[in-house]
Amino acid sequence: MNAVELAPIVKTLDVGRPPGAAFRAFAEEIGAWWPLATHSRARDDEGERAVGVTIEPRAGGRIFETLEDGRELDWGEVLAWEPGARLELSWRLGLPADRATHVAVRFEPTGANGCRVTLTHSQWDRLGEAGMARRESYDQGWVNVFERCYGGYAGGNRA
Repeated sequence: MNAVELAPIVKTLDVGRPPGAAFRAFAEEIGAWWPLATHSRARDDEGERAVGVTIEPRAGGRIFETLEDGRELDWGEVLAWEPGARLELSWRLGLPADRATHVAVRFEPTGANGCRVTLTHSQWDRLGEAGMARRESYDQGWVNVFERCYGGYAGGNRA
């Protein structure tokens, strides 16, 4: 294990949607904006191709990608499902459950038709020696996936 706890990654966007609509865009419409061509468990070199990503809409539900041949590859589990307020995920992408990190997404109103969406990815220490490198990779990955892809889809600007 790492001697020093690694700080969480925190990314924040202001979007021109109320919290309920921003939550739906993130969780229920994830397949429309998630960049599966670059951020997937599928292995192109083995002929696998991901064609969808799904978050089952309930605590205890799964988050998974669907391959072209219909197989499903788990990414994690829904820990909290509160439409318009928060979504929390156990994030493991093929790792054992005891090595899962934690992703929390919060939706806070900023006015009549807007909200602040904050993504916090934590518990890097659960990855042991790989935690620091994995955190650095995800810090850049969330810039593309959350800020650019989700932000572009939901009409967001970095806060």
